[in-house]
Amino acid sequence: MVLFFFPHAGGSAKSYSSFKRFLPKDMTVIPMELSGRFTRPSEPLLDNIHDCVADLIEKHSEDIKGEYALFGHSMGTVLVTEFVKQTKAKGLPQPCHIFLSGKNPPDEDVHCFENVNTASDEEIVSFFSANALSSNAPVADEELMRILNRILCTDVRMAESYSASPDEVKFDCDITVFYGTEDPLMKNVDMSSWSRFTEGKCRLYPFAGNHFYFQQHKEEICSIIKKQLAE
Repeated sequence: MVLFFFPHAGGSAKSYSSFKRFLPKDMTVIPMELSGRFTRPSEPLLDNIHDCVADLIEKHSEDIKGEYALFGHSMGTVLVTEFVKQTKAKGLPQPCHIFLSGKNPPDEDVHCFENVNTASDEEIVSFFSANALSSNAPVADEELMRILNRILCTDVRMAESYSASPDEVKFDCDITVFYGTEDPLMKNVDMSSWSRFTEGKCRLYPFAGNHFYFQQHKEEICSIIKKQLAE
């Protein structure tokens, strides 16, 4: 069994590597890294969801030939949705389970910005910092901070611009939905509406905490993951 983790905006593959210690030793955990980010700095900084996902499918083509599951947090739910859309179009094997976290379905008009494409980098960084939506801690190195903010703003713009309806993409498997009850992005969101995107069951698990609630609940979340995959 392979479990892919898809990153949040501004996040790296390392953001989810710590989940491994709570998952079975025989499970292959693959935290996805988008082109141009962190461990892939020499590659192009892709700036749209379609191209990012197409690149990931090509890069991990051997890993999606067997049984696998997907986990996406925040922007990661957008990446998961597009991943299913593209793999279906290519006739590739589909996931046996999908775990979605911290974001509304991609056909709902719930956004951080009225028009993300006219929002400045400063406005995006300020909003995400003020609402504890960024995992990037301030660093003394100004150039490194500039790179981190550029990645964050690129990710936010492409995630906010993405849209897909259940008519365009439908999951063939059961899904599990996680979220933090104090997450500011959840104020006007009914996470049960993700059920419209699946032919299977949709289970909801709220956790105390903000947007990054999972930092305090990794063991519990991994227990749910293990249980759902065992079924």
